[in-house]
Amino acid sequence: MSSRARILLIGYRKFSELINSVLPEYKDEAEIIIVESVASGSVDYQALVKEHKPDVIASAGSNAAFLQNSLKVPVIAQPVTDTDIVDAVARARRIAERVHVFTYAAVPESEGRLFTALPALLGGSLRHQSYATTDEAAEKLLAMAAAGSADVVVGPSYICELATRRGLPAVLIYSRESARSMLDEALRQARVRSAERDTAQSPGRFVIDSPQMSRVAELARTYSRGSAAVLLQGESGTGKEHIAREIHQASDYRNGALVAINCGSIPNELFESELFGYVDGAFTSSRRGGRVGLVEQANGGVLYLDEVGEMPLSQQVKLLRVLQERSVRPVGSTRELPLDFKVIAATNADLQEAVDAGQFRDDLYYRLNVFTLRLPPLRERPEDVEAIAEHYLAEYARQYEVDLDVAALMAQLTGPFLGYRWPGNVRELQNFAERLAVNAAQGVAVDQLELEELLPELSAVQPARQMPAGLLKEQECRAIAEAMQRFAGDKNAVSKELGISPTTLWRRLKEMDLNQDFGTDGAGNKKSNQHSRG
Repeated sequence: MSSRARILLIGYRKFSELINSVLPEYKDEAEIIIVESVASGSVDYQALVKEHKPDVIASAGSNAAFLQNSLKVPVIAQPVTDTDIVDAVARARRIAERVHVFTYAAVPESEGRLFTALPALLGGSLRHQSYATTDEAAEKLLAMAAAGSADVVVGPSYICELATRRGLPAVLIYSRESARSMLDEALRQARVRSAERDTAQSPGRFVIDSPQMSRVAELARTYSRGSAAVLLQGESGTGKEHIAREIHQASDYRNGALVAINCGSIPNELFESELFGYVDGAFTSSRRGGRVGLVEQANGGVLYLDEVGEMPLSQQVKLLRVLQERSVRPVGSTRELPLDFKVIAATNADLQEAVDAGQFRDDLYYRLNVFTLRLPPLRERPEDVEAIAEHYLAEYARQYEVDLDVAALMAQLTGPFLGYRWPGNVRELQNFAERLAVNAAQGVAVDQLELEELLPELSAVQPARQMPAGLLKEQECRAIAEAMQRFAGDKNAVSKELGISPTTLWRRLKEMDLNQDFGTDGAGNKKSNQHSRG
């Protein structure tokens, strides 16, 4: 997903001033373009959309209604709450006694209890009128001004501008809180559209040609039903995110967002505010108006927990509670928000081994492991290699606008590709395809591409494939034993030195029976299976 949303705001002067007053709170999350305009057929809004390429548009009142009927881009309307009306009328009463309130309504409204009660509550006289179009609003305001029936006007930005031109003081009916509510909803919808766009633009529908992956796809469709969690296991680059998208699109939650969280990248001190959100004033540096957390953004959709095996134990217990209760409490709030979403978790680690090693909570593991899909590495499904390569070569040829003879190129590549171990799996094959297409885009003919130069990985020695299994195991054990001796049993240091995960190291040491020789996990890393199960 894109890091910053693009929001186009269309409204009149006071609306723009109000939005500008809260813009600093959104500078890290959104690029917001403000265009001052009263929506009408005389303005080419399609041209504005083409120029600014917004994810969503935000506006208010009749402006928003006009734009919603004219454009395909989602248009978010600024809400007006009873609190906004009471506050605006109270401010108007401090200016003059006779107040006239204008509100937008798609159809004529009968006088509500709020407007009936306000004169008794705030004093003075109050008149209220609703309108459906800007022309109707202008007519009603001109009639009011001609009759001299009010000393101060309350209404949306356009009404305020018309009143000011006729020498009447005016109070904007919207508040900063309603502006934040509109921008928050615009951000939420922008993220959904961004995720959909990234999915559509990513070169890569999920290409399947092997019986193994055909079975995975069949199970994915089955597991997409209902709200039960799905655990995707497989090496990096095998296509776990593709399968997550397939499940999302086939699920009952397809109309909601697919919200991805990289579980290994969120610092402990930011975990709760990022995932659960926070309310206004929750902590010193919190944004005014609060923030919607990633979990709440997935409400009605799918929460995708990428690299869930990398999540620290301290964070696992907080996530577990949300998954159990299906509710979230934003930081600083006393209110639980009920949620409905489907969970898809992905990992390249063996979570059962991590549970055995005390590095992953067993109760969270069982919560995630309702349905399991194992994605085989590319080297185990050679039938897919040629099909995937042809697909990506064609995709990148279109992207880089090059006339690439895919069949001729594949004639040179099929042999080397089938003999390669693909340590980076599908992602590596995709990279190879882009590398070849880019070079072909420079005008190099297919038969003149230097494959050994462009794809040196294909000719590199692959020891894991050529070395006998027994000899490889012996060398691995010797390397682990030497590293354990050199780092005095510090398993964190050993795993970093050897480039293997702590879980794999723990399993190897158990097989080698070296744990007893070196005691605990090393300095600052004592193993404990007594973590909370709350």
